[in-house]
Amino acid sequence: MKFMNKKLILGLVALLALFLSACSQKSAKSGDNLPSAKTILTKAQKANYNSMHATWDEKSNGKTSQKAAVEYTTKPTIIYADVSATSNYYKMWVEGKNSYIQMKGTNSSHWFKTTTKAGTYSSFIQSLNGNLLTPFIPLHKQFKVKKNDNNYALIYKGNNKRVWNAIVSDAAVTTLIGIDIDDVKPLNTEIQVDVDKNYNVNDVKIVSNYKDDGQKKTLTMNVDQIDQIKKLSVPSAVKKNSVDLGNLDKK
Repeated sequence: MKFMNKKLILGLVALLALFLSACSQKSAKSGDNLPSAKTILTKAQKANYNSMHATWDEKSNGKTSQKAAVEYTTKPTIIYADVSATSNYYKMWVEGKNSYIQMKGTNSSHWFKTTTKAGTYSSFIQSLNGNLLTPFIPLHKQFKVKKNDNNYALIYKGNNKRVWNAIVSDAAVTTLIGIDIDDVKPLNTEIQVDVDKNYNVNDVKIVSNYKDDGQKKTLTMNVDQIDQIKKLSVPSAVKKNSVDLGNLDKK
């Protein structure tokens, strides 16, 4: 059995190495073909979701000073909120035009029923439902896009005050948690928005450290369980035992 010429073998090895290198570069380039941050933000904010869960938590010196949790469905429109903020301590259910609220920290544990105009909470739902990302579109250059398994991750890290203002200008935040943005100095903010290939949002995570009146504070916001809440309903005990404030006005 004759062995191949050593020079021929070395030539084949070099050719193979060159081929593999070319394939590797081609693969790397195809993997870098990611959508822009602007594309992700613009398309994701157009989506409509049928259900969602969100939480907010503001800490001052490591201790929670105010927090809120909300979940909702749109078919039918039902919202549940549990809020402990600077001047608001309540639990609330919204079903259509009816609102049921229980104020915490009072002598009464009664639920009170009120009637609201249709669409009163529409801006709140719209804020979470896509419009949450709208304020970030003009700031798209601040974000980086990374591959996240088969999906995309939109990431921001920094202390840009315009990004901070975009976070706290959101109606969902201002409705539930009161933050005075005038005297705030952002220290460090991290945002991650995970979307699938069709630009549907899987979840949003925001952690922001800042100074307010000389105190270091942290705002954490999470939006998740998107389109995963199949059913949400006002507990029968809340409906049955609530005090109808509308009937009291008629007496």
